Amino acid sequence: MKKKIVFYYPDIYVGGVEMAILNLAKRIYKDYDLYFFYKSIANLDLAKELNKYGMARNIMTDQAPFECDTLVYCSLWREYEDRISFVKAKQKVLWSHAMVPPHGTRFHDLPFMRKMDRVISVSNAADKSIPRFYYTNKMLERFYVINNIVNVDEILTKADLETPQLSLAKDLNICTVARLSHEKGWHRVKLMCDEFIKMGIDFKWFIIGEGYFPEETNKIHAMLDKYSQIEFLGKQMNPFPYVKQMDYVALLSEYESWGLAITEGKILGKPIICTDFPSAYEQVENDINGVIIPMKHYNKYRSCAYRIYNNKKLYASRAKKFDFEKINRQSVEKWKTIFDSERGDKIELV
Repeated sequence: MKKKIVFYYPDIYVGGVEMAILNLAKRIYKDYDLYFFYKSIANLDLAKELNKYGMARNIMTDQAPFECDTLVYCSLWREYEDRISFVKAKQKVLWSHAMVPPHGTRFHDLPFMRKMDRVISVSNAADKSIPRFYYTNKMLERFYVINNIVNVDEILTKADLETPQLSLAKDLNICTVARLSHEKGWHRVKLMCDEFIKMGIDFKWFIIGEGYFPEETNKIHAMLDKYSQIEFLGKQMNPFPYVKQMDYVALLSEYESWGLAITEGKILGKPIICTDFPSAYEQVENDINGVIIPMKHYNKYRSCAYRIYNNKKLYASRAKKFDFEKINRQSVEKWKTIFDSERGDKIELV
């Protein structure tokens, strides 16, 4: 009999967490019975995809008692625990896609981690952001790092499905794939555009994504709409044909536990522009396959803009298409080790 695995993520949209769940499901659905519990859903296409590999369930309309072998919380916020109390699990796993303060996650959520049998972070930076003083050495043995799975073949295939007509610039074309929210650092896009304008170059900055909250989204549009060089493309279920036409993929966030858009850009052979959030250094080599911008040192933005423009061909020659399959295979094996274990088992993930 297959083991039952429940993934709980309250709000299904189209972000990195949802894609991480889907990509893992595609790799393990033949070995386990998978269930996807959610509170609300804004992406019916993604829900249909999840149902191909398991069973999706809205906990707001169905709270019938349910037993499983492993319950995976895909969000750290402690209030989500009460909403899924009807699920009885032999072991509980937190799959944390967040950075702990000063980046993102709230300190008062940390007690939630103490109830977990395993705590999985998606990068070394995210793992190191968890305050060790709050946990005993015995608890820390249950902390692991597993990189998210990325569907390389699907990205490459989707990138070739079409060639959208874009009003590309002569000198420089940049794309950011991210939701329209303050932590994605849209004010830095404005600052970098100001520097490119001062340089007198012909450039375009394409933005793919939507916002969750209208007021926040409107503020971002109000700040950036004045630039004729910025073009909003909205939500795209397949952003890769757009990314394929770019000189750079940019992600100027306040913080990122990993930065899926960076990984996807690397798979498509694109150099990267990003800010110096800790996990950036796990994916980008500054002045090798892109430029890492010091987010708090605005006086350095001009020199970064010059390097981005003048070294475009050099960075592109070094940004070979990134083979993520080895990491994918390792991540799948680590997850299987966790799912096949019992509560209290001491395991090592190699």
